[in-house]
Amino acid sequence: MTGDHLPTNADIARQFTLLADLLEIDGESSRHRLLAYRRGGARVGQVDESVAGRGVEGRATELPAIRATLQGKIVELTRTGRIAALTRVMERVPVGLADIAGLPGVGPKRARAVWQALGVGDLDGLAAAVADGTLVTVEGIGPKTAGQLADELAARESGEGTGERIPLGRADPVAQRFAHDLGELAVVGRAVVAGGIRRGSETVHDVDLVIETEDPDAVTEAMHDHPMTTELLSSGSRGAAVMTQSGIRVEARFTPAASFGNLLQHLTGSRAHNVRLRELAVRGGLSVSEHGITRAGGDVIRCREEEGVYAELGLTWIPPELREDTGEIAVAESGAFPRMVAEADLRGELHCHTDWSDGRNTLREMVLAARALGLDYIGISDHSVSLAMARGLDADRVHRQWEAIDRINEEFDDIVVVKACEVDVLADGRLDHPDDLLAGFDWVTASLHSGFRQSRDRLTRRVLAAIEHPLVNVVGHPTGRMFGRREGYDLDLDRVVARAAETGTALEINAQPKRLDLNAANARRALAAGADLTIGTDAHSVDELAVRRYGILTARRAGATPDRVLNTKNREEIRIIRERKSSGSALRGRQGPGAAS
Repeated sequence: MTGDHLPTNADIARQFTLLADLLEIDGESSRHRLLAYRRGGARVGQVDESVAGRGVEGRATELPAIRATLQGKIVELTRTGRIAALTRVMERVPVGLADIAGLPGVGPKRARAVWQALGVGDLDGLAAAVADGTLVTVEGIGPKTAGQLADELAARESGEGTGERIPLGRADPVAQRFAHDLGELAVVGRAVVAGGIRRGSETVHDVDLVIETEDPDAVTEAMHDHPMTTELLSSGSRGAAVMTQSGIRVEARFTPAASFGNLLQHLTGSRAHNVRLRELAVRGGLSVSEHGITRAGGDVIRCREEEGVYAELGLTWIPPELREDTGEIAVAESGAFPRMVAEADLRGELHCHTDWSDGRNTLREMVLAARALGLDYIGISDHSVSLAMARGLDADRVHRQWEAIDRINEEFDDIVVVKACEVDVLADGRLDHPDDLLAGFDWVTASLHSGFRQSRDRLTRRVLAAIEHPLVNVVGHPTGRMFGRREGYDLDLDRVVARAAETGTALEINAQPKRLDLNAANARRALAAGADLTIGTDAHSVDELAVRRYGILTARRAGATPDRVLNTKNREEIRIIRERKSSGSALRGRQGPGAAS
């Protein structure tokens, strides 16, 4: 375990992120500098061992996204307890503005506007400006945004706000690492991730583990000595909890094998799901708890597997992702659930980026990584030209990339590189590439990357224009939400999903943990309307291809079966889907590329 005198990875990540936020509020013009601090902070937060220790040894630069400048600041923080650059900007910009900027729908520019217009520099001041109505006088903040901020601030005040929850993409790797390492112990039969992570919840409070063991002390010792641990928080015969380098609390509950299924079910189901189970049990003269199912006469039924718990209540086993009290118990009373999509069903990836635009790996590296995952095809979907900050491709560069793809396809016979693109939907609804260029692609994803403050009607018409274009196959990250930065833009989603179904245009579940867009509720709406889905990683590096796991979890929470997710289909089926859409057989109502103007 790392020495107490070293800053934790969470400490370093917070300082880098705060530095980037305050610099941006202060008007820092170098996007590269801001990205360096943000990427560095994100990377530090994901590392298992002490980054401060590596920095002192001169090895922090071995980590991706950590260059000499950031290593110097890590060492500075470790030796002096502060980062001088952060201290200087804090003298100019109130630290509380970073909290305001982090609220959904605000961001650095609006936070700066609030500060300059009202002198508000912290959340208390913002709450006062909301309450007295002065917030709506700030440019860019209308009654709707002010109302959303009022709700968010009230939720945080009550302890229910998003500020106290951890995104799935941050918590899950920690959970999987602990489950794997503890599962390797000789005294452990099984170590399984439970709680919101197992359900695929977008955010969680902490990491929950269920450990099958007869030796709690040995497991507690292993948790204490784990390289990710900074502090042992609690210990006992029934469980232990630790704090990790990344600032995530990991709680393990111990159980003998005989009641493993009881505890796993209890710790996996949402509160509402478990309440519903208890109500069902009471009607049958039973009592359900984490320790077992008690009959009226006092006999306790202990289950090694979860299936036994549900069977005793007259139910079929309920997939973890559905345990949210949204009707799943009624389905389980009537029979088995249909098989939902699983990661093994994915045949290909249709949305990823290379260093031709804003990706961090080469075309060849991305193809090799997809090949190593056993995928049959990978769609290289670099940005179109109008997204200048992402080095979007113009027609000349598109043709040169196609030539590079042809050479790769000649080399490999076990994976096909699909000529794809992520084309911008412009402010007036037109697509960023002309039709004659779009026709040369094998797959087209259309996405909005700007103009998010347009009216509901205008935004909806932009998305509909993309859906109705015969050469668009899928709409990427359809609502545009980004955790911690903005809510999804205001769309008439009912019109969107209905038209997507009518035209044979898919809607994406973007698997990036910062997006998860469509979310599970909206993906369920799309499926109910008859629209199909894709699961796209939006990977900008080889490592990010692994985030497809989060897309799968979201799709399962929506109840998606494999036949409703297009990239479970083979390459020939994908070709037929594109040809069917481009033929216009379902597009007689298309308004044209300028529909949103």
